Amino acid sequence: MEKNKLQALKRLLPTLSEDEAKLVTDLFYSCQKTGYATVDRPWDIFYENINKKNLFLNTTPYQGLVNSNIRHLSEIALEYFGSKITFGKLLKSIDSVAKSLEEYGVKKGDFVTICSTTTPEVVYIFYAISKIGAIANIISPFYTADELTSRINECESKLIIMVDKFFPKFKNDLNKLTKKQIVVLPMMSSSLIRFITPKYKVDRKSNETDWETFIKDGNYHPEATIDLYEKNKPQAMVYSSGTTGASKGILLSVDSFQKLVNAYGNSGFDTSRLQSVYQNIPPWHSTGLSLGINFPLSFGVKVCTDPRFDHDVFIKNVLKFKPEYILTNTSMYQGFTFDKSLKRMKKKSLSFLKYPVEGGEPLTEKDINSIEEVFKIHGSSARLLNGYGECECGATITTDITGHKFSNEASGIPLPEIITIGIFDDNFKELKYGARGNIMAKTEIGMLEYFKNPKATEKFFHTDINGECWSQTGDIGYINEDGSLVVLGRKSDYSIIDGQKIFNFDVERVILMSNKVKLCEIQTHPDDDNKLVAHIVWENEVSELLKQQPEKIIEYLKEIQDIVSKTMNIKEAIPNCFCIREKFPSAQSGKRDINYIKNDIEDLIELEKVKIKKLQK
Repeated sequence: MEKNKLQALKRLLPTLSEDEAKLVTDLFYSCQKTGYATVDRPWDIFYENINKKNLFLNTTPYQGLVNSNIRHLSEIALEYFGSKITFGKLLKSIDSVAKSLEEYGVKKGDFVTICSTTTPEVVYIFYAISKIGAIANIISPFYTADELTSRINECESKLIIMVDKFFPKFKNDLNKLTKKQIVVLPMMSSSLIRFITPKYKVDRKSNETDWETFIKDGNYHPEATIDLYEKNKPQAMVYSSGTTGASKGILLSVDSFQKLVNAYGNSGFDTSRLQSVYQNIPPWHSTGLSLGINFPLSFGVKVCTDPRFDHDVFIKNVLKFKPEYILTNTSMYQGFTFDKSLKRMKKKSLSFLKYPVEGGEPLTEKDINSIEEVFKIHGSSARLLNGYGECECGATITTDITGHKFSNEASGIPLPEIITIGIFDDNFKELKYGARGNIMAKTEIGMLEYFKNPKATEKFFHTDINGECWSQTGDIGYINEDGSLVVLGRKSDYSIIDGQKIFNFDVERVILMSNKVKLCEIQTHPDDDNKLVAHIVWENEVSELLKQQPEKIIEYLKEIQDIVSKTMNIKEAIPNCFCIREKFPSAQSGKRDINYIKNDIEDLIELEKVKIKKLQK
């Protein structure tokens, strides 16, 4: 680690004045904090007393899975709609799929397209692909047919496996790809309700094959050859959200998966066997693939999954599965505070819950306290654990899984040994603790490239004077002195109001200071980019009061305007348009459906802007 610190100092000093450089150098060699996170590495202290084991380095996901679980074949690996699948059945199914893949002509280095939610078969396919050295091309079903087929053609994938729920939408377009083979996978194939669930009937005259036939076709194929580990070998491709242009293929290596698993094992996180995780993040997000599937299974932790993003389903499943771990999007945890959920949990215990992990969107201090209070009332001492990452950086940049309590607004610290974080200005000069700027990460689990897009790849990475490669996350934030990262929002999340640049997330954070507001989303008016619209969800008690006294709504909205005025002292940041909602809708990803929220302004309330009062010195 001292080498890392010296390298960081070497990079930093040329960006400082002579006096600043001397001060930082003196502090460094006297073993005091310099004020710069990449030099001080304050997060290292939290990992000092952990007994480190490198179980997954230089392995593929398939090798890591087998090595960990070959002696535990009777333990449950997956639970899916009533079915319980042992590690023995899991490994046997992976081998069967690997044989079928080879029977259908898939070779090392070939892309196999998967378009499905997380089902047991998707788990089999991912590890079978790893076993034979192919690459999983995982595509969201919420693309258009043109987007889907273009991604299939771009990576020259000749085999497409799609869940039956999504297939009718793409059937005509996929069948035009005459040189492609399509396997239609029943979504409930491994569930207890598979016998009463209607199945899609494949068209035998087309290039469609049903899953059962696909597996049977591999029965007499020789046992698939196990492809061995190679550094930086491609393992899977997922896709960017496309919020800043057309979505891009994010090519991840075997190291993106296995170094991540290894680092979590050395982080203080309890990875002992015979535990379970409830997760519902889809596999087309690297978080779902890496943390929701590969991480727990690699350690012998049972994966319980349900693809539905519904607060009530979420609470029911938590009570049903009794998981030690939960991995889901932030918005799902807010279900713990809903009246319906509180009634459902009455006299029920959450004492089993140890690691509720959330990410994707920020939670307010009020939300965190409310959720943790529900945990406490129901017998769990669990803290709501935050994390931060993005697909390009291999799912995780920072995580809050140590025994230390970081601030509620922080997203934890970098994973040990493989990740360094820093805050930089637009000229790549590092900023001190507490200074907001561009979040950048130096990581060993990041993407290899944006697939066949060298310009975008070059733009994403920055190489410093030491020749070290940094990922430019596109997010704004700052680092606390304890090394924890606070993510404020996307650098692109701003509005231009009367010529003034306003970060929408700044306005949201101020509005959420009100004890009356539960959720807030700032967007511009869909028909007028010069107007800010505050989309508001009231706290439960406020919502109930307004049902009795609706005339008070204007008073409360003016209070919000006043909070923004006094806190930000920027008149352009004061919203005068408001949409009041009972809740924020979720997209299929589980995150807020921003596009729907922005464009749904049927009940818009428009007020005069309050005047800015001069701040008293």
